[in-house]
Parts: sequence; C-alpha cells; structure tokens
Amino acid sequence: MLELIGLDDVALSAYRLWLRHESLTVADVAGLLGEPVRDMGQVRDRLLEHGLVLASRERPGHFVAVHPEAGFDHLLQAQHEQLIRRHERLVRARAQISTFVSDYLDSRPESDGVEVQRIDSVDQARAELLALVGRAEREVLTLHTRQGWSAALSSDVLPAELRALRRGVVMRAVLPRTLRLDERGAGYVRTVSAHGLDARIHDDPRLDATTVDGRVALVGPGRPGAAVGTGQALLVRAPELTAVLLTLFEQVWEIAEPLAGDQLGPAEGAEANMPSDTERLLLRLLSLGVKDEAAARHLGVSVRTVRRMIADLMARLDARSRFQAGTLATRRGWI
Repeated sequence: MLELIGLDDVALSAYRLWLRHESLTVADVAGLLGEPVRDMGQVRDRLLEHGLVLASRERPGHFVAVHPEAGFDHLLQAQHEQLIRRHERLVRARAQISTFVSDYLDSRPESDGVEVQRIDSVDQARAELLALVGRAEREVLTLHTRQGWSAALSSDVLPAELRALRRGVVMRAVLPRTLRLDERGAGYVRTVSAHGLDARIHDDPRLDATTVDGRVALVGPGRPGAAVGTGQALLVRAPELTAVLLTLFEQVWEIAEPLAGDQLGPAEGAEANMPSDTERLLLRLLSLGVKDEAAARHLGVSVRTVRRMIADLMARLDARSRFQAGTLATRRGWI
C-alpha cells in the first residue's frame, strides 16, 4: 500500500508519531526519529499533500494526524481509478494485438488447415518456436540434438521460456551429453532450470523437436547454416503425428539420465566468468539503449535484480561505466 501511494518508511514513522501524539512540531518528529529537520520538512509536506496531517489551528507550527481511514481512503480510491484506466488500456491493447495476429495469419494463407507445414527459413522457424512457447498453456516438451543445440539456445527464445514457466507451464527437455562441454549452453540450462525446467541428458536424441500442449510441434530446424530450401523445419498440427512425437519423447525421457547439479557447474579458470544467457540478453538490451525498467520487464525480473546483475557484470569485466562494460563485453565476444 505504501508503495502505491508513494510513502517511504520515514514518512510512515513520522505519520505514526503524529497519530500517537496529539500535536507535534516538525522539529519534535525529527528529534524523535533522528532525522534532519530539513528532511522532515519535506516529509511533512508529503503528508500534507496526501491529506494525512493538518496544521493545528490552536498551536501554530504544530500538526495533527488525520484519521487513517479518512486519510488513506481517497488515496486508495485514486489508485483504484488508475487501475481501472490501466485495465481499459490493456483491453484496447489486446484488441490491437488481435489485429496484428490477423495480419500475421493473412501473410501465411497457405498454413490454414495444413497439418504439416514445411518451413525453409531459419528466421521463420525461430519465430514459430517463439510463438508456440509464448502461447503454451500446459506443457512444453523438447528434444535437443547435438547438431541443433546452438540454434535451439537462441537468446531470443530464453525470455519466452521464462515467461512460460512463470505462467505455470511444465517444461521438460532432453539435452545432448555434449552440453557439459558447452559453457554457454550450460549457462542457458542453469538459468532455465533455476526457474523450473526439468532436464535430462542423453548421448544424442537424434531429433530436434518441441511439442506444445500435446497438439502442435516444431520439428527442426536442422543444422545451423543449412541452405534455404532444404526443409529447415516442419510445423506439425496433425494429431496422429504429434502423438508419435509425444510417445518418442517419453521413450527417450525414460532412458535419459537426470541432469545432476555438478554437471552444470561453472567452468574453471577464465571460463567461470562467462555470462549466462540471461546476462548476455541483458548486455544486448543495454547495448541497444534499453532502460533498466524496460530490461526488467523483458527479463521478467525486478529492476533491483537488473541493477545487481549489471553491477556484477561490470565487476567481472573490471569496467568503470556501463559504456565501458559494453565495449569490453563486445571485445570478449559476450554479445
């Protein structure tokens, strides 16, 4: 509540003193709280502005507290009205998104009613994967091959996976055993596993496929850099085929080994300082001039967490400024 109406701990403590004592001066409250009188004057002004205290008519220079219900009610009402207006904006935004969805579908008329769609573009395959994970409601099951590992770990997909996990979507993945030799891949798995991914490892699942909610799957893409037109991926909506993929996943899952924590431990030496995929994404966002608040929303964390991550990255890069951190990160190949 205090965050909503803009009161900090000092203002709250001052208000409580005025509540408990019939009449106090600003100097009285400053002395009781051990705060400078000038700062307490600013606190008094905020409390006056919010209607929580009033100047005493009987004792000039003294102030009295307003009954909490009367003082806070209009503030909460104002916040309630703001929430209603925000909800109205969100409804309009969702309606606008619906028009974008229509535009997206109109640009792909050949996909309507097609149970198996061939995708020849790596970019389109990545976009389809983002869309599938973004719309997941119950479960995302993934088989990662040794060949498709780098493509599957695109930093573009990471935020969508984290958002899905926060929505309560169950995510299971079978990963190649070579994961342990790939610090960037291990960093990715550490990040997603910390948010709820259940992962196992296998020598090579032999198939790169992501199945969402048991009804649609993306098979592929193939090897990074494969020529366009060679069938990079298949978007599968046929119930019979998705059922086969689900059966295949469960069979591989049963024989795969649980991923032990020490198998994702940090690399030794200089590689131990390599950033996780979340940190790489943050560096990329900052290099584009994205503000801390926007970066926090994109990563699904608090602004405080973003600033702590930035401070940690700067320390690891031995950078004195964010600009220098970006330069050093680029030189090291972190972004």
